[in-house]
Amino acid sequence: MENEKEEELKELKEQFPLSFKRWVAREIESGKMSVKEASERFRSDPRTMTDWVNRYSLGKELSLSMMTPQEKQEKALLEKRIKELEKALDYAKLKNIAVETMIDIAEKQFKISIRKKAGPKQ
Repeated sequence: MENEKEEELKELKEQFPLSFKRWVAREIESGKMSVKEASERFRSDPRTMTDWVNRYSLGKELSLSMMTPQEKQEKALLEKRIKELEKALDYAKLKNIAVETMIDIAEKQFKISIRKKAGPKQ
C-alpha cells in the first residue's frame, strides 16, 4: 500500500513541469486558489500543493540551484543577448544624435531645409 503511494507521488512529480508547479504555488499564495481547490482541480494530494507553495512561493527568490542546467544555459544566453542589444541601442542613440546635429549644422550653414515636413505632399 505504501509502495503504491510512493509510486503515485513519483508519477505526480514527473507529471507536472517545474513552471506549472511555480504557477500553482503563486496562485495559492496570492489567494486566487486555495490548497484544497488546487488539489481537487489537479487531482493531487493537498500535502503536495503545500510542498509546492513552500518550495516555489513568491517570497522566495528563484535561485540558480533550483534551475535546471538547461534553464541556466538559457538564462546566460538571454543575459548575453540583452547586453548585445543594449550596446546596439546605445550606438543607435549616439548615431541619431550625430545625424540630428549634422542636419542642424547643415541647415544653419547652407540655409536650406533638410528635414521633411509633416503632412501630405502637394
